[in-house]
Amino acid sequence: TDLHIKTRWLRERNNGKGVVFATGTPISNTMAELYTMQRYLAPEALAAAGMAQFDAWAANFGEAVTALELTPSGSGYRMHTRFAKFVNLPELLTMLRDFADVQTPEMLNLPRPSLESGKNKIITSPSTPELKAFVDRLLERSEKIRSGAVKPTEDNMLNITGDGRKAALDMRLVSPYAKPHPQSKVSLATKEIVRIWKETADKKSTQLVFCDLSTPHKDKFHVYGAIRFGLIEHGIPPHEIMFIHEADTDAAKLALFDKINSGKVRILLGSTEKMGAGTNVQKKLYASHNIDAPWRPRDIEQRNGRILRQGNENPEVQIINYVTEGSFDAYMWQTLETKAKFIQQVMNGDTSVRVAEDINGSALTYAEIKAIASGNPAVMEKVKVDTEVRKLDSLRTSHLRRQFDMRGRIGMTQTTIKSGTDQLVKVKKDIETRAQNKTEEFSMSVAGRDFSGKDARDRAAKALNEVILAGRSNQTLKPVAQIAGFDILCRGEPDGSVSTFLRNEATYTINYNPDSPIGTMMSIERTLQGLETVQSRMESDLTHNEKALAEYKLQGEKPFEHEEKLKDLLAKQAQLNALLDLDKDDKQATTAADDYNEVGETLDVESLTDSDAPRCSDDYHAASASKAANLEM
Repeated sequence: TDLHIKTRWLRERNNGKGVVFATGTPISNTMAELYTMQRYLAPEALAAAGMAQFDAWAANFGEAVTALELTPSGSGYRMHTRFAKFVNLPELLTMLRDFADVQTPEMLNLPRPSLESGKNKIITSPSTPELKAFVDRLLERSEKIRSGAVKPTEDNMLNITGDGRKAALDMRLVSPYAKPHPQSKVSLATKEIVRIWKETADKKSTQLVFCDLSTPHKDKFHVYGAIRFGLIEHGIPPHEIMFIHEADTDAAKLALFDKINSGKVRILLGSTEKMGAGTNVQKKLYASHNIDAPWRPRDIEQRNGRILRQGNENPEVQIINYVTEGSFDAYMWQTLETKAKFIQQVMNGDTSVRVAEDINGSALTYAEIKAIASGNPAVMEKVKVDTEVRKLDSLRTSHLRRQFDMRGRIGMTQTTIKSGTDQLVKVKKDIETRAQNKTEEFSMSVAGRDFSGKDARDRAAKALNEVILAGRSNQTLKPVAQIAGFDILCRGEPDGSVSTFLRNEATYTINYNPDSPIGTMMSIERTLQGLETVQSRMESDLTHNEKALAEYKLQGEKPFEHEEKLKDLLAKQAQLNALLDLDKDDKQATTAADDYNEVGETLDVESLTDSDAPRCSDDYHAASASKAANLEM
């Protein structure tokens, strides 16, 4: 709010200008931040689009997405819905680019080092019996919280999450009796750091170690101390190992950064907060170690940004992520994956699609980490298959709706063509009637009185207006005059006005002018003279409708082009669901390929009615979920 007030004040003083933001992570954690950026920098555009309030913005650009996730306890799986999908992407990016100049590393092509093997290295720590038992206790705690057996002040999911993250890092953080394990993350990280330290000794290359949990504490065990103790045990001189926390002033930090850039200090341990933005130690940096997973994608970007940076003398570098199987690591990396999806899609500015949901770039790495950390690679495969099934399911539903729409249009167009053809025949006959009744002098009959000869037109017009005026209280359509073989009809309306028509084979509207009898007469004559124009317009409409009908029939007969692929994916999805034992907890999961075949037969376009169109998608999911589903279409 404070920043919003300041930006408003500056913009008001500078005619809507005067505010410039500069950041490498405009979206750090949540989709709402994009709206917030627009509110700071382009409030007029939001107001003009009717999106000054967040709910309106979210309704236009956001959509909930349901996907497979590990439970927070890390012991099972669940289907969870969250706000993590962009729709109307071209319009959103157009609004964003009106005030934002986005330059990604790929666009700038800066001279920075590349990753060895093209992606992050992943080192997994096996789940120990102690960790598994602890995770089981976390599950019991979460069940008590869900059932209301404990008060939120006694225990809550935030406490469970914190304990789970600590256990994934090192069991000694949650159990005073735990002993160091030779395959723990701390042990594996220590060995990896020592290996790189030895291999890069000639260049005096440096390494960063990121860990946001268990930072240095003088009175209790902490992971920083455990890692430093292990490094010293393996022969690394103590003066080459530093904690960022030891540099508690700006001057001390600058001095420390100089030592790292010169290779005097070769290993620096710190948290994202203290060792992220502003830490320029990239000159000799060869490896960056992520001991734990932060909550926000921005934190990963800040960590990686220390090493993937201009001014690094190493052409190739390593980013190493450490994960513990069967622990909260999987849940943490999964959360990063979900949040990173839309951030990358927006920043890349791809407007070739209207909906952004696929995982790409570093987000795919998060998916790999999640699968490896869970101890079950089928999880990653399930995520990919579910994403593809959702896409094809949506496309198939759209295809069915489009076919149903085409059938409706075919029926309406056929009716329009028949009606237009019949009307055209009548107009042509009216043109013939007008030609047969054409005379040299004006001739007209009004209420049984014939008008011809001198001043006949003026007298007939006046008489016609009088007859029409006299009959305005009668709401029955009746003839009041005849001209050139055509009847002139009038009808009083409930509001006191009068409707007038010219009719022979077809009926034409004419304008009654109560203040000008000649005006009424001119409308009648223009209508008679314009019959050829009516004929031409109707012939053009018929030609257009006949072409449209041919196109509608062609579209209505097209099969769904991804039919076989969707069948195969649903079969694969069923296998993965059985492998992951999802059916036990979620009986409504869309699984079997034969269910797909059943609903494919049920959703026959031939049997759809108008009331069915809005619920095609829901019915499809319902039938896919259960063989017992009976769709009455």
